[in-house]
This record gives sequence, C-alpha cells and structure tokens, in this order.
Amino acid sequence: MGIFFNWTVDNYLTLLLIIVMAIGSIFALFQWNSSIKIRRTEFLDEIINKLWFDENMARTMHMIDNNPNWYTEDFHKSYSDSGYRIDKLLSYFDFICYLRFIKNLSFNEFNVIRYEIDRTCASPSVQAYLWNLYHFSNRIEAGCTFMYIIDYGIHEKIIDKEFKINNENLFNKYLKF
Repeated sequence: MGIFFNWTVDNYLTLLLIIVMAIGSIFALFQWNSSIKIRRTEFLDEIINKLWFDENMARTMHMIDNNPNWYTEDFHKSYSDSGYRIDKLLSYFDFICYLRFIKNLSFNEFNVIRYEIDRTCASPSVQAYLWNLYHFSNRIEAGCTFMYIIDYGIHEKIIDKEFKINNENLFNKYLKF
C-alpha cells in the first residue's frame, strides 16, 4: 500500500488511463460480439427468405415433395425449366452444406433449414439424379458439382453408403458413364 503514496500525479493519471482503456476494450469486445451475432442472424434470414419465399425455390421443393418420380429418362433430353430449378435448389443446398462443413454455420443455425435439406436428400428422384451426375462427372474426371450435399446425405444416412459405387442396381442409369 505504501507504493501508492510515493506516486506522482503522472503515475495516477497513467493508472486511470489504463483502467479506462481496459473498460473501453471490454465494451468494444461486447459490441463487436453483438454485431457478429446480428450479421449471422441477418445471413440466416437471407437463407430462409430465399428458400421459403422465393417462388422458384418453393415450387421446386413442392415438386420434389409431391412428385417422387420427376427424374426419368426424358429429364436430360431437353434442359427444361424444372431442370434449371432443380439445379438451382441443389446448388443452394450444396452451398449451405459447404458452409456447415467449413463451420461457417453453427449447428443451431444449420438446424433451422436442415429439415428441407433432409427432405430433399431423401427424395428418390433427387438421389437418382445426384447418382447419375456423380458417376458421370467421375467418368470425365471432373468434380461433382453437388459433393457437399451428397457427402452430407451419406454422413446422415439419408443416402445409401453404397452411393459412390457404380452399382446400377441402386438407380437407373440415364447418363452415359
């Protein structure tokens, strides 16, 4: 305690300045953390709005849910509007699975939209489409566009673990590979 009696005014001002800076730093850290939470919430809101309120996305999800046999031999003969919409939805889900894979989406954030991704992965036509694309892209030695959603589906046991094996007993082969 005797140490404080030998201090000059400069010493006391320096100590006060250090205390004020520490309090300011703690306040800034809380503000920074709060702004990160707000940005993450806004980002999740964008994902949800696009998925649930974008007319094309909603129509595509409806088609997947209510027409389990949309992927047929004729699907690749002419690239239709539904083909574009399916690719768009799967690309969006693949990106979300990628964000989860690199841990840019927390477990709780991902769970908000997990149901839609799981429903999509469970669709027999989606699985057949992804299976054809996966094996076609392997034949031409190109990476499959939808690897993150495929890996997610396999990891979650929604897609059969034999998916990556070129077994024509799993799905009909519509592409030439």
